[in-house]
Amino acid sequence: MTLHIPTLMLALLLGFLLLTLELGISHQRLRSRPELRSWSAGSWALLLGFAALAARSAIPLWLSIVAGNVLICVGQALYVHALYRLLTDGPAPRWIAVALVLSLLGTVAMLDWPLNQRTAVLSMVFALFLCPAVLVILRHGWHAERSLRTVAATFALAVAALALRAVHGWTHPADYGDVLQASLGQGLTFLVAYMCLMGAGFGFVLAVFERVASQLETLARLDGMTGCLNRSTTDSLLAHELQRSRRAGAPMSFVLLDLDHFKQINDLHGHGTGDAVLKQFAKTVRGGLRDSDVFGRMGGEEFGLILPGTDEPGAQQLMEGIRRTVQEMRVVNSKGLPVRVTVSAGIAGVQASDEVHPERLYGRADRALYVAKRNGRNRVERYVSDGSATMVPTA
Repeated sequence: MTLHIPTLMLALLLGFLLLTLELGISHQRLRSRPELRSWSAGSWALLLGFAALAARSAIPLWLSIVAGNVLICVGQALYVHALYRLLTDGPAPRWIAVALVLSLLGTVAMLDWPLNQRTAVLSMVFALFLCPAVLVILRHGWHAERSLRTVAATFALAVAALALRAVHGWTHPADYGDVLQASLGQGLTFLVAYMCLMGAGFGFVLAVFERVASQLETLARLDGMTGCLNRSTTDSLLAHELQRSRRAGAPMSFVLLDLDHFKQINDLHGHGTGDAVLKQFAKTVRGGLRDSDVFGRMGGEEFGLILPGTDEPGAQQLMEGIRRTVQEMRVVNSKGLPVRVTVSAGIAGVQASDEVHPERLYGRADRALYVAKRNGRNRVERYVSDGSATMVPTA
């Protein structure tokens, strides 16, 4: 039984052409993804490399050997680079560029070698180029997008096939009289190795789309500037926590926080300073919260806190500590001048027996916040049943 190498070469050319077309379409929709551009360039390099190997009857033999094998190395190096960009947000190791130069020089040096020996050595070189791809997925991507596991598995299978091809080529010179010679050993290892690379390409595209979908989901939940949950997500979690509190028989509190005189900060110091204040404020508040607490940006300079299992005295104590910490924040404007930042807060608590709608609880916290603003700002006050508020005196 033999495998017709020209037919296999044509099938691989068509397969990699389809892959590059798919990547081209993806690239149009995802212009900001450098890892897709790298993988697309790698696929083009492999496609041209296979074309150069298949065209040795039409071009000089030395050009076919050098161009074909070096382009395959370049394609695999670009695949590794794409994986590093996706998983580490950095380039591939520098030694890969050195290895590309050495592979070019080595290919030229092996032009006069017997085909079986040149095939064996180059197959090991190809396998070594793929090893960093497997390692970076195992180290950084195994628990990320699930499609990357398929990429790692297909790359590992390609490495095994190329290693087997190297051994077979060295020990069976009769099967390597010509690069297009029909041979089961040569044809099968060639087919498996590069079909695996093609399969890895489709897996990589799926992984990138998984990453984009995850990022879009995160953007749909978070406020882009402060990293807090956005208003709609906070509202949903508030309703959920009210229900959970009633089922568990535990109290909870909801707090509205509003930065004092924030419009003046923007007017006097510029919107860049205002943005810096918002980011620093969010970071400061998060530093004083538990993992179970929910911190959201309700809009502008107003933020909301959901405190599960926390009664009003506990919420007051927490918020007074946050108020002092915010007051001590060090923020400077573009000229290096300090910017004074304070916050006012309104607390609304519920007991497990209370049947309170989320909008009503929000309104209670808003009324307490209004009283804090009216009484001079930089204060913490809580809502009481008669509609007034109880102030926590400032230091």
